[in-house]
Amino acid sequence: MSEEGAAHESSERWLISYADFITLMFALFVVLYSVSMKDAASKNKAYKSIDKNIAGKKAEEKYAAEEKAAAEKAVKAAEKESPQARAMAQLKQQIAANLQKFNKPGITVTTDARGLVISLSAVSFFASGDATIEQEKLPELDAVIQVLNPLHNQIRVEGFTDSNPISNQRFTDNWDLSAARAGSVLRYVIDHSLIPPEHLSIAGYGPYRPIADNSTEAGRSLNRHVDIVVPPTLDSDPKQILPEVKPEAKSEIKPEIKPELKPEIKPEVKHAR
Repeated sequence: MSEEGAAHESSERWLISYADFITLMFALFVVLYSVSMKDAASKNKAYKSIDKNIAGKKAEEKYAAEEKAAAEKAVKAAEKESPQARAMAQLKQQIAANLQKFNKPGITVTTDARGLVISLSAVSFFASGDATIEQEKLPELDAVIQVLNPLHNQIRVEGFTDSNPISNQRFTDNWDLSAARAGSVLRYVIDHSLIPPEHLSIAGYGPYRPIADNSTEAGRSLNRHVDIVVPPTLDSDPKQILPEVKPEAKSEIKPEIKPELKPEIKPEVKHAR
């Protein structure tokens, strides 16, 4: 090889080292980015991707085995799930299925510590500052009632508002408005369902239990809602919590009967004459 060719070859060998350096730097920044993620799921996904690229097939087999074990664990946990939780999940699915035919029903169905929560957006169901249910939203409410009809649970209807003060001819404050909206939903449920009235109750919380920031319009919209709460059991039935209080038996006071006093008959004493 000529001296010119050897010089040309040696002058370009630095590109190999430079390419290796760039590759390592890229890998470093990927790792740093994954470490900075706050989402644990995304972070784990990034770690697995790096591990698979470095370790290859062995890493893929390891993660496949872990995913299979996690799936089996989830199945076993579902099998051990309480009957109440399964019933709540089934109700949630039924309501979601009934609402699929509506475009933007304004209803969300979730579960929390209270049980199954069917949340009616006040923006959709009520005019501003009013407690009358909008006529066009009644079919959506009927779809929910259809699922609740066969239940024997105690059902609560809870009203909530945002923090903006209200004062008009009908409502003096947000307490009144929240309770009135809950009452409107309650009365509609009573009139259009087979649910016994003694299984229903209402509560108005006004602006004091917000679920979002009241400083923004979006947050205030979320805070205006009426929740239909279905507890998982009948434990909320006062008759099942409180013992039946029987009226105290009053002892019958009988008048004291005093024996009749008979006049004492004294024998006649005759004096001898």
